[in-house]
Amino acid sequence: MAYFWIILLLFAVLRVIHCEISPFGPENEENYKEYYNYLALTRRLHSFVERYPRISNLASIGKSIEGRELWVMRVTTHSIMDVPGKPRVRYVGNMHGDEAVSRQVLVYLIEYLLTQYGTDPRVTALVNYTDIYIMPSMNPDGFERAIEGDCKGNSAGRDNAKHVDLNRSFPEQFDATSTLANDAPEITAVIKWILQRKFVLSGDLHGGSVLASYPFDDTISHIMLGVYSPADDAALFRYLAQTYAQNHPIMREGRAQCPDDPNEKFKDGITNRAESYDVKGGMQYFSYLRGNCFEVTFELSCCKYPLASDLYTEWNNNREALLTYMEKVHIGIRGYVMTSAGIGLPDSNISVAGIDHSITTWIFGDYYRLLLPGTYNITASSPGYHSKTVHNVKVNEGRAMLLNFILKDLIEEMPLLESPASAIPTTARHQVLSSQGVSTLLSKVQQHDSSYHSYLDMEQFLHRISTVHSSVAHFYSIGQSVRGRKLYVMEISTNPGTDQPGKPQVMFVGSMHGNDAVGREILLNLVEYLCLNYGNEPLVTQLVNTTRVHILPFMNPDGNEGAVDAQKYFAVNEDLGGGMRYSIDQNTDLNLNFPELSYARDFVQPETTAVMNWIKAYSFALSASILGGMIGIKYPNSVGSLDEAVFKSITNAYYMENPYLAISQPCQEPRPLDRNYINPDFSAPKRIDLQTWAYRNTDTLGVSIGMSCDRSPPAEDLLAYWKQNHRALLKYIQQVHFSVRGRVTDIQSGQAIANATIVVEGSRHQVHATSTGRYWRLMAPGIYQLHAFAPGYAASVMTVRVLETQVEQVDFWLTQEQLLQSEGQMEEEEFRKLVEGLSSALSLEQLVQSLLPAGTLLYRNYKERSEFLRGLALSFPHITRLYGLGHSWEFRTIWALEISGSPESLRPTEPKMRYVAGVHGNAAAGPELLLEFASVLCINYGWNPTITKLIDRSRIVIVPCVNPDGRELAQEGRCFSTAGLTNAHSVDLDTDFLYGNISVQPETHAMMDLIEGGGFTLSVVLEGGSLMATYPYDRPTQAVQNEETLRYLASVYVSNHPLMHLGYIGCSDGLGSVPQGVLRGAEFNSHTGSMKDFSMDVDACPEVTVYVGCCLYPPLQQLLPLWTEHAMPLFAMLLEIHKGVSGVVQDREGQPVAGAVVRVNGSLLVRTDTRGYFHTLLAPGTHQLQVQAPGFQEQLTQVNVSSHQMASPIMIQFTANSSRFAQKVELAAAISIATVILCSLLVWHFRSSKFRRIRDHVRWLHRRRDDLHLEAILSEKSPLRRVFLEESESDDDTFYLEHH
Repeated sequence: MAYFWIILLLFAVLRVIHCEISPFGPENEENYKEYYNYLALTRRLHSFVERYPRISNLASIGKSIEGRELWVMRVTTHSIMDVPGKPRVRYVGNMHGDEAVSRQVLVYLIEYLLTQYGTDPRVTALVNYTDIYIMPSMNPDGFERAIEGDCKGNSAGRDNAKHVDLNRSFPEQFDATSTLANDAPEITAVIKWILQRKFVLSGDLHGGSVLASYPFDDTISHIMLGVYSPADDAALFRYLAQTYAQNHPIMREGRAQCPDDPNEKFKDGITNRAESYDVKGGMQYFSYLRGNCFEVTFELSCCKYPLASDLYTEWNNNREALLTYMEKVHIGIRGYVMTSAGIGLPDSNISVAGIDHSITTWIFGDYYRLLLPGTYNITASSPGYHSKTVHNVKVNEGRAMLLNFILKDLIEEMPLLESPASAIPTTARHQVLSSQGVSTLLSKVQQHDSSYHSYLDMEQFLHRISTVHSSVAHFYSIGQSVRGRKLYVMEISTNPGTDQPGKPQVMFVGSMHGNDAVGREILLNLVEYLCLNYGNEPLVTQLVNTTRVHILPFMNPDGNEGAVDAQKYFAVNEDLGGGMRYSIDQNTDLNLNFPELSYARDFVQPETTAVMNWIKAYSFALSASILGGMIGIKYPNSVGSLDEAVFKSITNAYYMENPYLAISQPCQEPRPLDRNYINPDFSAPKRIDLQTWAYRNTDTLGVSIGMSCDRSPPAEDLLAYWKQNHRALLKYIQQVHFSVRGRVTDIQSGQAIANATIVVEGSRHQVHATSTGRYWRLMAPGIYQLHAFAPGYAASVMTVRVLETQVEQVDFWLTQEQLLQSEGQMEEEEFRKLVEGLSSALSLEQLVQSLLPAGTLLYRNYKERSEFLRGLALSFPHITRLYGLGHSWEFRTIWALEISGSPESLRPTEPKMRYVAGVHGNAAAGPELLLEFASVLCINYGWNPTITKLIDRSRIVIVPCVNPDGRELAQEGRCFSTAGLTNAHSVDLDTDFLYGNISVQPETHAMMDLIEGGGFTLSVVLEGGSLMATYPYDRPTQAVQNEETLRYLASVYVSNHPLMHLGYIGCSDGLGSVPQGVLRGAEFNSHTGSMKDFSMDVDACPEVTVYVGCCLYPPLQQLLPLWTEHAMPLFAMLLEIHKGVSGVVQDREGQPVAGAVVRVNGSLLVRTDTRGYFHTLLAPGTHQLQVQAPGFQEQLTQVNVSSHQMASPIMIQFTANSSRFAQKVELAAAISIATVILCSLLVWHFRSSKFRRIRDHVRWLHRRRDDLHLEAILSEKSPLRRVFLEESESDDDTFYLEHH
């Protein structure tokens, strides 16, 4: 027992020690209430790296006198490596140990950058495109001696432990004989750091005033004050100083009113440092003249070491200024200095005419030169090379202009002379930081009050929640409104933002009408309630642990801002337009903006489209719209009795917690006017509400919950609505667990069956298995028959009894139909597993590394290339077929090599892959990479089982050189030469693919014939001169259908390349950055007549153009590294053709339907072949298929596509044809024609005198009818009165209100 008390005592002591040295909470949340001593600072910085290892790296650049580490936090993507073209910026704080505010503020800045990354677009861009270094304390020894509350610096904490003033100990500007102090290792470490990193921009943070000061620090006379000492870039320094000062609420006033000198004034809050106070041996001048860096000094507070209670205020004062100042590292000009071979030249000089200050390039030959807008003459020079000047360079405001220099060697006979310079990685490409950003956020969550939230308020609120409760809250956007406002969703769950197959998903939507504040405010309360009570309230904790709750508070942000403006203008608080968002002529009710038909989307607004795509992307089992303007719960129209019982069950659960809704009467409020109701277009597609659309087209069951007749009630009433409904909302979420769930699995392989359909007998609502085979189906208590079926499998039926308060697990094990022999089935399943296994980057990399190398990389002329191809065909006759597509102008054959397990015969479902190179003859690397690729495939066939299966199941067509004439003109080592770009007739072949062109070039004609032959699933074209991939279209005005899939296919190649996905190019193509290394063709090189556009137009085959490197014709020794980089992406694209969606369309007798149109997501068209077979590639996600054929009724189905799974064949069978309908149409047409003829005869007879009496009698009948009609109107028993009453008593809306 004594041991127990000793252990308990030790634990308590350790806990106290931990609390003393850890001034932040258990979840590492900042509290802004304490200064960090050295131990606490060290722990804090290490905790950042542990939580954010991908974008942070902590290192020490040296030690202080007393052995404390000089910590530097690096915040950027790829934080453990140097990336070419990414500018480096630094902040240094606490140089004087008793100036403590900067130490804390810089820690807060680190936390802000790390926690907001991926959430705040501004911070994300800053971290992505900037290399940020932050040193919170340059003088940790001095800080340990300083005393909190010492505003004047009377303690001994200013200097280091050897009493050296660190900001007076750098080498002096005007004294070349000055040396470093032996007692200042901190100075030595920082100088080494500055010289090594070549920072572009720096900020030095101090205390004792509120001021921004710029170089120079001192003058040659060292008069203490009053002498202006400008640097050569004085105007730029003033701009940089003003940038910080104007974003600081006190500094910009120019009157800090510090107690020591309350009358001190500085215009705009800035000054020349020497003019205000001469500093000899300061860091500012050293950074500028010796360190390549523009540095400004910032004094943050009058009190050097204020009380900790002031820290939060100081952080708020400086946050915006710190961020904006860092963004200025992206102004001016930027680029690379290279040799003609593309080799970077470090330490090259960049000079600007008229400014006597040069900067030098970094280790990759890259540079950043900060400049103000204007026109400049820029010169680049390097020892051993001719200098180069570019005149009249126009620098604009905003992003830096790209300006690359290629310097020629002084010895022209040796243009490729080896240089000690580092080579620029082919991905070296700078991405420019956007100057726009969202507003800065408060860091601490405040109790959600009952006031209304504007869009900005809501955005800030959600940001704060996701920051503070990151373990259970994930903040993301599903799209934008018409006016560009993001549609934000908060996911609340453990491990939010990740796929969690075992958890059902629930969706809430609010503010569908812009003036509907009830739904928005209730859902914002729900967000905060779930987060704050997680871990405290058992029901909330259980729901968050077991459910993924997605909340969209603001579906109509444009309408809300308009409603708020209107209320302010008219000083009223009432319904102003029923959801108006734009001008009156564009008024649209978003809740009635969903299409009844999946393909009829011409009228659908962007907000509606975003929500539709969101619901399809997530398998929501349950959903709800929260709104005002009604009281009660509304579920979709035209549901069957079985599903109506489900809706009543979940409705009753809600009413049990809020009986007020059940007993209230419907609101006596007129329906808001909608332009489409005022002037209805009867030819337009019919519109339905969100829940009806979701019920018919997705897996979710949902209702609309009306909480108030007033859409915008007084703000003080919101709390009452929340109290009435919050328990009911929790109970509603809980209903998703009182259902049937399970998994659909292949009984033979044990693999999940994606897209399997689960139907409850008696219901037309279907749910589908996810990519992991899991499904959820809400059901009311009772006994049911569940059917599960999937293409190629025999259907399975299970009986289930659903109880009121528990989940029923019903797993289906499906057996494949015996359509193929068992051996064929085993092969199919084996290949499916192979594709799924290789879909992981690690497995594919292991495969490529295990292959026998071909070792054939060398540049070949036309004759050598032809002989090489003939040799492959002769050596591997069973898997290759060599044939000519046509001839060039100079009568060189354009060869095509086909590789397949059965090259002389075509399998019905065998996908075809096309690899092409040499469209431009000067892009010489592509043909050699494809020849190496073909060689590796051939020599590994029969030796490597995986390669053997891939070749057996694929048809690969390789066209190594489309332009053999141009290739003969290209010269090795000429990276940017245009020799060979065109064919022998001076035509750029990639502008000649024009359908119907009678003067088409012979090379183009040969490729057009190949493409028009059809059947290709995917095409890859290798080019040069850049490092990225482009997808269709190259035409600038071409609307891109299915762009998500096209971009995805390009990203498959890019993501498997070791450098391309970084988006840094560094080539002379004029581009600054390409996000993820992928662009639409027209965004890179807009032109008509391209091969990729022709491939899409004629064969519907996606074609991806890959630019393999900056150099068009790299030296021979670079071919092997290029192959190493591109081997894995080439194999990844071959693997991709086996994915997507495929299937067979049959009639009800099981006969194939040829020529059927399969419309994917309402746009992409695919036609079945003569066997009724179709196959198309799609991006991962859920897709809608609409199948049409003449004489048959349209079929709709939904499929899930995974990036890791082989295409699962689906069977689409027309259940009935439309022949009877056609017969009815023919009969109606015949009757119509006869009627027209009869009417014509009657008219003719009426015009004759013979039928004059008949005509008079008819007129008398007309008059008599009118008299009777008038009497009926005047009568109280008029039939028309009943008609009018029936029309006014519309029961379009189905409410379920249970009265007690």
